[in-house]
Amino acid sequence: MTGTGQSSDKFHFAEGVSQPGDARNIDAIISLQNGTSNDRTRTSFSEMFSTIVSKVGTSVQANEISAEAADARQQAAIEAEAGFSGVNLDSEASALIEFQQAYQASARILSTAREMFQTLIDSMR
Repeated sequence: MTGTGQSSDKFHFAEGVSQPGDARNIDAIISLQNGTSNDRTRTSFSEMFSTIVSKVGTSVQANEISAEAADARQQAAIEAEAGFSGVNLDSEASALIEFQQAYQASARILSTAREMFQTLIDSMR
């Protein structure tokens, strides 16, 4: 353009080849964002984002359920091991008391036998 502009000047804009600074790229991005593209194979940014968020949410929930199930299996295994190879403290305590009483009874029998033997020896002198 050359010269000075006049109030009666008319300008006509025509679509040309892509030039730096034209708005074609931003128009394409906005149409993708809003989903106004005529191409049905393309989805909008919000649809893609929603799809990704739902997939991530589903994956997180499945992993949480899997972790809870693994914890439950671990606790069941620990309880099964304790039931199989563990020590029942009540039964062990009662057995210990029985053994202690049997030992005391045996010690009392030996003590009585020793006293009787000593009395027998003392009476022969």
